[in-house]
Amino acid sequence: MNKLRSAEKLIIFSRYIGQQVVIRSLSIDSGETIGTLTGIKQNALLVDIDNVNRWVPLSDELELCDIKLILKPLKRLTPAIISAANNLPVQAFITPYYQSLGFDMPVFVSPGHACNCKYVHEIGLADYRTVEEIRHKKKQLLVMHG
Repeated sequence: MNKLRSAEKLIIFSRYIGQQVVIRSLSIDSGETIGTLTGIKQNALLVDIDNVNRWVPLSDELELCDIKLILKPLKRLTPAIISAANNLPVQAFITPYYQSLGFDMPVFVSPGHACNCKYVHEIGLADYRTVEEIRHKKKQLLVMHG
């Protein structure tokens, strides 16, 4: 599979503003940090971590951290959510509706792109663990290395 350029990652992340993310530094072993994706700009993601906004740079030349959206697989859709989506006034609203609820949806990057129609998780930009599972793992690691 082709490696996604940072500009392409920004396209995908931009569809999930408001969703939680997990960040792991590639330069220091600081464990995983959870935040909320609040915005994007040309070369970075704005993430709220404990009520502090931080810009997380994205670059093709230097990768400082691994950042993934915390999403739910579609198999977790409930009948109530499906019903609400089917009652939206325009069918094209269904995908953005599911994305706003934190569900992993197939991506469209650009015409003919190798990652089109793959889920965010499949291209390495999503984590299906819950926030509680991530925090529990971090606590376990702190106890082990304490």
